Amino acid sequence: MITAVIPARGGSKRLPGKNIKLLNGRPLIFHSLDAVLNHEFISKTVFTTDSDEYIDLVFNEYGDSVVIEKRPEHYASDTTKVHDEVVRLAETNLIDTDWFMLCLPTAPLRSHDTVASMLRTWAIDHHARFSASSYGFPIQFAFDIDANGDWKPIADDSPMLSGNTRSQDIPTRYRPNGAIYLQRTDRLQKNKTFYIDAKPFLISEIESTDVDTEIDFKFAEILMAERDK
Repeated sequence: MITAVIPARGGSKRLPGKNIKLLNGRPLIFHSLDAVLNHEFISKTVFTTDSDEYIDLVFNEYGDSVVIEKRPEHYASDTTKVHDEVVRLAETNLIDTDWFMLCLPTAPLRSHDTVASMLRTWAIDHHARFSASSYGFPIQFAFDIDANGDWKPIADDSPMLSGNTRSQDIPTRYRPNGAIYLQRTDRLQKNKTFYIDAKPFLISEIESTDVDTEIDFKFAEILMAERDK
C-alpha cells in the first residue's frame, strides 16, 4: 500500500497565502487532497504544514480521512527541502508503508484520474515513477547572457547556430513537474532526490501547470474553468 503526502508551508513570498487562495471556489491545497483520496492503493493521506490556519481548514473539510501533521518550525523554513520533510515523516512512522506518493499543492490541475492512471501502471510493475511533461518551447534554443549582454548557447548544436530551426526537426525534451512522485520509502535515506531509479510518467502540459505567482494562479483558474465545463 501507499501513503500519500501533501506538504504545504504557510509562508509564500511571491504569492502571499498561495496555498489557501481560492482556486475556482476551493483553497489551492484542497485540489491536491481531492486528487489523492479514495484510491484503492492509497491507504493513508498525510497533510503536513506549519500553519494552524491550514490545519483548521483541512480538518473542517476532510475530518479523519486525512492525517494532519503539524510540521516542526525548523522543517518549515525557506531553505527546507521537501525531501527532508518526507524523510522526517518516514522516520517518525507517519509514512509506515513500503511506498509513498508525494503531490505538491502547487500543481492543482493534476486530476484524480491521472493519479489513478499512474497507480494502475505502478500496480503492473511496481516501479517508482515521477510525473513529467514536454517543454512547451524547444529547450534547444536556450542561451545564457554574459556581462557584456551577448548571448551564448547552452549547447554546441543550438538551432540558433546551425539554422535548423524547424520545430518538426527538433527532438522533444521533457521535464519533471512536481505533480506526482511515487517512490519506495526505503530509498529516502539512500537517494537525495525522488528521481533516482524512477521512470517518467508523462502527463499533459495543462495538468503540469505550476502555481507560484499571481499570473500562474490566474492561468490555472482559466484552465480549470475550461476543464470543468
